[in-house]
Parts: sequence; structure tokens; C-alpha cells
Amino acid sequence: MPRLARWRPALRMAWRDLVRHPLRTVVVTVLVALPVAVAVVVSTVTATTDYYSPNTTARFLGAADAALEVTPHPRVRVRTMDRGRYVEWSAPPRARDVERDATGVDVAALLPEGSRVTRIGDVTVPLAIGGRLAADVLDLDDPLTRGIATLESGRAPASDDEVAVSRLLADELGLLDDDTLADDAALRTTRGDLAVVGVLEPDPDRYSDSSPLVLAPVRLDGRTDALPSVRYLVDLPELTSEESRALQADLATHGVSAQLRDATEHPDAWGLEMPLPSPVDPAAVATGALVIGLGLVEVLVLVGSAFAVGARRQSRTLGLVMASGGTPSDVRRTVLAQGVWIGAGAALLGTGTGLAALLLGRGTIESLAGQRLSVYSFSVGTILAVALLGVASAVAAAAIPAWGVGRMTAAESLDGHIAAGSRRRRGGRLRAPALTLMGVGLVGLLLSGWWISRTFAPDVAAPSTMPVVAGALSALVLLVGVVLATPFAVDLLGAGTDRGWLPWRLAVRDVARHRGRTTAAVLGIGIVVTGAVFAGFGVSANAALEEVREPLVPSGTAELYLSPGQLRDPETLARVRTAAAEIVGADGIVVAQEARLGRRPVGDHRGGSYQIVDDEFLEAMGLPDSARRDLADGKALVVGPSSLRDGQVRIVAGPRRDRALDERIPAVRVRPGFLAMPSSVWISPETAAGLGLRGVPMSAFLHADHPLDRESLDQLAFYGIYADGDEPEGPVDPRLVLGGAGGVLLATCLVVGMIVALSASEGRGDAATLAAVGAPPWTRRATSAGQALAIGCLGAGLGLLLGAAGGASLLQLAGTPGTPVPWAGLAVVVVGVPLLSTAVGWLVTPTRLALTRRTG
Repeated sequence: MPRLARWRPALRMAWRDLVRHPLRTVVVTVLVALPVAVAVVVSTVTATTDYYSPNTTARFLGAADAALEVTPHPRVRVRTMDRGRYVEWSAPPRARDVERDATGVDVAALLPEGSRVTRIGDVTVPLAIGGRLAADVLDLDDPLTRGIATLESGRAPASDDEVAVSRLLADELGLLDDDTLADDAALRTTRGDLAVVGVLEPDPDRYSDSSPLVLAPVRLDGRTDALPSVRYLVDLPELTSEESRALQADLATHGVSAQLRDATEHPDAWGLEMPLPSPVDPAAVATGALVIGLGLVEVLVLVGSAFAVGARRQSRTLGLVMASGGTPSDVRRTVLAQGVWIGAGAALLGTGTGLAALLLGRGTIESLAGQRLSVYSFSVGTILAVALLGVASAVAAAAIPAWGVGRMTAAESLDGHIAAGSRRRRGGRLRAPALTLMGVGLVGLLLSGWWISRTFAPDVAAPSTMPVVAGALSALVLLVGVVLATPFAVDLLGAGTDRGWLPWRLAVRDVARHRGRTTAAVLGIGIVVTGAVFAGFGVSANAALEEVREPLVPSGTAELYLSPGQLRDPETLARVRTAAAEIVGADGIVVAQEARLGRRPVGDHRGGSYQIVDDEFLEAMGLPDSARRDLADGKALVVGPSSLRDGQVRIVAGPRRDRALDERIPAVRVRPGFLAMPSSVWISPETAAGLGLRGVPMSAFLHADHPLDRESLDQLAFYGIYADGDEPEGPVDPRLVLGGAGGVLLATCLVVGMIVALSASEGRGDAATLAAVGAPPWTRRATSAGQALAIGCLGAGLGLLLGAAGGASLLQLAGTPGTPVPWAGLAVVVVGVPLLSTAVGWLVTPTRLALTRRTG
């Protein structure tokens, strides 16, 4: 209690000072709160998108407590796997031959009292335009189905002749009128028309297999034929894990397979084994460590600078505390109390902002995360830890000026300044260590980058994370060296203040005179620029990786799923070709034929296969003109290098002792640049005819002069044309790039604005002197702009050094050849940050100034 009593006056004095300076208090609180808000959002989204989170459970359970499948057998054995994500049932031998009508089982009678069930299922809907689409049977108005499918507009289907469709299908069939569902919208099927009453919300997961149609459960209730199984979602009363396991076992004795949510929430109580941990992604670890480290340093230097200014403005008050018998500990507590108040307020503000962003920005977060976020996984422990980290960072930022104030004497505090001579002598001893650490860090990053490039080469199966750890440690050493060397860079800048334009001389003098404040500002901007440069290297590495990645099929190409009979039918191919041209603008279809001698397939002596292709096929597959000339000259194009020997390839048919064909033909090696190879060797129709071979169509490819993405292939499926193409990850989401650029601009404006405002606050006497001698307002603005320009240039240079060194080294783990450098982004940073700093420094300087009285 005595210790707490000592904090009470310190907290009161700190609160009074914060209230007296509301603008500074708000800015500092926001600076501390922003990382807290980001951490709350990132940690929650990471936990929500985890495979074993409740959010993924909603994709197959919705909001229900259980999913039941009534099997055609009177008794089954049920096995729960993958921590409750899957159940597998099998019929015992005696019950295997006994079947029943699953629709005749009264499920409600088998469940505990107070349970509620809703019918679900899936059917196939044959469209009049040719496609056969899978449809979910759900009651979208039932809360139990929440998370499986969601309406974007309209209402849920209620009768057996109503349907809700995806927005893509509605667009394709012309069912929308100015983005709203037309009054007479109908889905034409081979079994009659269905009234379209709702539009489904798109699934942000592009790999999702969600159905484009939803029908009402009465669609199943009206069926008179016996179904092999019937499925339900169930809302159960409160049950313990033991009772849930007993319920699953009891249902199994009645031939009902049950998947219970309790198994996903309490897998240990069900005796389910933990899955093998996923391998640690070194890129994610390195990036996360860098972001956390830079964020903490950013808060410490910027907020610490603001606390230092506040402590200097409280110097007379602190001097009175010491003159009245206060100890250095009392003085330090007074400054630390500001950190406590700021940290507590920032923790509340950041946590509240993060939670509000999660709730209000759900749609944007879903599209960025690539998943539908039905249920957030809030971790109270994680959020509390993030809030405490925000408080701790604010207190740590106040600790440095508190330590300096505690070393002052009462006379120094009352006088309002501290002699700078000893500080300069103390700093001189750190110059050599700073340069040494910078050198060691740069060399370490250079060696680590070389090590990472070798370790994470494409042909390495299990790369080690040691080089990434070494690179991260080297980056940390470089960061410490740069932090220690920054004051000397400031001193070097201030060495030439005896000549030049007057506002620039005044600006540089002020920058060098308040070295601590300037160092904090330079580090603040430098760390923001470091993050931007590192992110730029990441974007460039991602783009380079996409360029060297081998796709399954060339861009603008998709493999068609056609039966051998359809491939041999010219009318079917013509229909598909015409429809694909009208629907997605396809240029045509190319067919690869299996080479056969009579009915015997032919191959090389190593088991490779031969296919007959033409010039159009090679053009569609993106092969160069030289390959097409070689094919026209009668040469075989060899995809598998093992088939080629001495410029020839062997073609054989029949068993080894009774060869019906054994020839050698000239061949050349080709590298198609995609993975879905139709065969090992390609030959032309003329070459095949000369060898007495015939072709049997085996595969067909759709090709266009533009990419065929997943949406285009889904459009084809509506018309009964099924195809599959390559789905690259693609470039980094432009919204992330724009958001990062906006964050850099905002942070730079905050840093420069705060530092220039603090400088103006401390330099009111100098500004009053300038005004008294007749200096115009633009001189004061030019002086502030010069300070901001100097700080911006130093910060941009520091950030460029740290970001480029760390990005070029650590991002070698992407496995791309060479080092992709974002030259355009670096040029924008080098030029834009100093200019932005100058503009902010000019704008935040007031033109009107009240004269102050200077004495002594």
C-alpha cells in the first residue's frame, strides 16, 4: 500500500498535464493504439481462418449442434476423425444385407427432448441450356443453416418450384435488372421452370465447391422414391461431452450416423488425437517477427520523443517536486505515470477499434482472407495480451525520458535545460560500436541471403529454417547499429550551418540542437519506410515467382472433360466450339490423338507414349515457331528427355519378342512450360501416316487469347461444358498494396506533423524573436519545412538501407532466380517521403504567432 500511495500524486500530476495538452495526448494515444488495433484484427482473423476453428465447422454444420445421416441399414458403426471434422460409417456384416427406406425413419423420436431438426440434402438440376448443376437443399430462413449459404438479395425458396441462384448464374442467364432480380426471373430446366426468388452471396473462397443453386426442403419431401440416405441438421439441448458420445452411439444402433459439434469443440473428451502440426512457414515467421519488431521500435521512438518533450515542458514542475523533498524516484514516477495513462487509454482505444473493424469490415476482411467468416474466434487471452503489450510499450517509451529526468538536479530542472556537453561525450563512445554493428549486420544479411537462396532452391525437398533465423538476427544487429548511428548522422548534417539560405540554416541548426527529438523522428520515418520497402520486395518476389511458376496448362487454355465418344463425334466438338466462343470468347478447340498401330498403342522403348498433334495444337500450347517448323519437317517433339538419344527417338508397337513396329525417327527436345503433358512424344499427322499409324482422340483443350479463370469455366459448366484450367495465386491483392501505401502516407504525416509541432512548441521563443525582428510568416514556414525535409531525407535513407538489405536477403526464400528489386517503388519512396515531409512541415506551421516575452 505505501508504494501505491506514492503513485497517486504522480498519476494526478500526469493526468493534469495530459488534459492540459489534449492534441499531444490524442496523437500519442493514437500512435500507441494503432498497433494494438492491427494486432487484434490480425490475431482474430488468423485464429478464425485456422482449419480447426469454429468458422470452418460452420461450412458443414452451419449453426447446428449435429448433422445426421439416416443410412439404409438398421445398424452402423460410426468413427469420428480429424478432431470431429469427419465421420465415417460402415454397416456390420449382419446389417449389411438389410436395407430400408431411410425416409421412413422418425429421427425426432431418437433425439433428446427439446431437439429440433431441419432437412438438408443435395440434388442435381438439369438446365435447359445443357448443364447439370449441383443444388443444395436448405431452408435459408432456418438459423441452423447459417454459414452454409447466405442470401445476398431476395428471399429464401419456400416451395418446390422456387430456387435461389448464384450471382454468376443470374448474370449469365440475364435474370438481373440493374443488379436487382427481375420480377419474372425463371430458371429453365428440362423438368420445368423454377421461379428465381433469391440471389446467393458469393463465396470469397475461390477454391470453394459451394453449389450455385439452393432449393427448399419441400423439394425432398415431395419425392416418392426411396432415397439411399437422408440428412438433417439438429439443434440439441445442452449436453456434456459424455452425453454427446452416448447419443452418437445410440443413434448408430438405429442406423443413423451423427457428426456432433461437441467433438470439434472438445476433441480431448472424445479421445481424438491431435493432428500433426503443420510445418512452420519461415517466410511467415520472418515477416511476422519483422512487423512486430518494427512496430515496437516505432512506438518506442515516436512516443518516447513525445514523452521527452512533455518532460522538458514539465521541468519546472519537476524541479519544484525535487526542491520540496521529492526523490529521483518520485520524479521518474511522474513521467512514467503519463505512460501508464497513455497506455491504458491506447489499450482500450486500440482494442475497441480492432473489434469494431472486425464487425463493421467483415465483408472486406472476408475478401482479403479468402474465406467466409461466419463465426469469429475471439481469444480473450490473446486480446488481453495485446492490450497489456500496448500498455507496456507506452510505459517503456516513457521509461527513457523518465530515466533522464531522474538524473537531473533541482537546479537544472528549475533552469529548464540540461547541459549537452556530457551527452556529446557519452555519444562519442558509441560511434565505433555503431559502425561495427552496421557492418556486421550487412555482411550477415549478405551471407544469409546467399545461404537462403541455396537452401530454398526449387529442387530442395526439406529446406532448413536456420538461414532464415541467421538472416533475422543479422537484420536485428543492423537495426541496432543504425539506431546507434543515427545521432551521428544528425550531427554530421548540422556541421554546415554557417552558410546557405537563412531558413535552411535555422532548420538544420534546430535539427542538430535537438538531436534526441530529431533522432526519434528520423527513426520513426525510417521504420515506416523500412516496412514499405520490405513489402515492396515481397510484392516483387511474388510477381517473379508467378513468372517462373510452371502452370498446369498455358494461360488461356483449359482441358475439356469429354468422353472418348464425344471426342470422336465432329458434331459434339462443333457444338462445344461454337458455345465456348459465344460464352467466354474462346478461339477454338485443339485435340491430341493417341498414336496406334491398328489397335495397339505405340510408345518408345522406355514406356513413353506417342500422340499426334498438329500445328494449331502447338500454337495453342504456346510452343515457339522453331518447334512448329521441326514438326512440319517430320521430326518428333520429345517432352520427356529420357526418350531422346543421339537426336533420335525410338517408336515401337507390340511385345518385345514380336514387334509389329520398331523404327527410329529424328527428334528434338522441347520444353512446353506447363505440367499437364499430354504425352512424352508428339508427332505430326503426316509423320504418323508415313509410319502407318492412326490417331484416336484422347484429350481436347479449349484455347483463347485471354486468361480463362474459374469464373469463365463455371460459366461453361452452366451449358454442360466442363473444363479445368490453371488457377495461379495471382499478384498481391491491389487493396493490400493501396492500403500499405496509405499506411505509409498516414504514418509519415503523423510523424512529421508531430515532430514539427513539438519543435514549434519548444521553439516558441525563437519564433517570437524572428517575428520581433520583422521576419515574414513564410520564413517560419520555410524553416519548419526545412526541418521536415532534413528529417524526411534521413528517414528515407535509413529506411531504404534497412528495407533493401532485409528484403533482398530474407526474401530469397521465395525461391526466385536473382533478386527482384521494386525499382519503381524505391524511386517513389526516395522522392516521395522527403517531399511529403516538406509539405506537411509547411502546412502545420501557423502563420499567426502571439509574441512571447523572453527574459534572462
